[in-house]
Amino acid sequence: MKTIRRIPYSILMIALAVSAFAQKAKLGENAALRYWAAFAQMQDSAITAQQAKELNTILEGTAPYDDSKYRDLVERNRPALVTMALGTSLPDCDWGIDYMRGDDEPVDYVRKALALGRLNVLYAFHLQIAGDKDGSVRALTTGLRFSQDVANGGTLFATVVAKDLLVSHLRAIVFTAHAAGLSAAQRSQLQKAVARLGPSGLVWEAAMTREMQALNRPDWQVSVPLGRVTQAYVAALNDSSNLPKLEQIMATVPLPLRDVIPNPSRVLEEKQDLTDKLSQTRSMLQ
Repeated sequence: MKTIRRIPYSILMIALAVSAFAQKAKLGENAALRYWAAFAQMQDSAITAQQAKELNTILEGTAPYDDSKYRDLVERNRPALVTMALGTSLPDCDWGIDYMRGDDEPVDYVRKALALGRLNVLYAFHLQIAGDKDGSVRALTTGLRFSQDVANGGTLFATVVAKDLLVSHLRAIVFTAHAAGLSAAQRSQLQKAVARLGPSGLVWEAAMTREMQALNRPDWQVSVPLGRVTQAYVAALNDSSNLPKLEQIMATVPLPLRDVIPNPSRVLEEKQDLTDKLSQTRSMLQ
């Protein structure tokens, strides 16, 4: 009888907890929920490695965009892209990542986001070919915001994917500005969207901190505190002149842990590449 009597009370406590979480998180204002809805709407959305390579050649200006190749794919996924754009209008994005789970935490959302972001670049080109320059510019600006949201609260994997999407959209902006004959208003819209990205586009230091938190598991037998490695990594990301000190500390980290810590030189190269692309795009849009 006591167990039966406790059931309604337990249900009440769960309901109150859920209600409190909903009020705190403001779930209806969470862009990630819109993005998940967009993922569910995607159809035949996987862009192959060859298609991604072809897309890069288009963005680099070494190959023309062929709308006949991508038109049907883009049109099938227009609802997903519209839903994604609605998500970018929301101020907050929380993917709900639990870093205590380490490698067991699913990262499927990052792969789905990569597919959706690439589709958005094709969508911008498709709209441009169709004569809808305003729509093309809107797609590119929302794509920049979406790309940043992909990295929000995530580890380094999410940030690298977000960087890849940002670079793709920045290249598309340069391509569009050269080829489409944008109006002053359209160019201004792109200028403002790129300016909102800030000097580095993404917060690499926070991503690396979360990456190290995910590695800080009790089963690792470490002689060097990971907190020291994290501090050195963040310092190197803030100022590349600190890289030698980080590499010295990394050399003292025992295997196999050292092998799963991201290579500092490569991470710095990724960050610098995005910084360079942002600077180039801003200069071109002047």
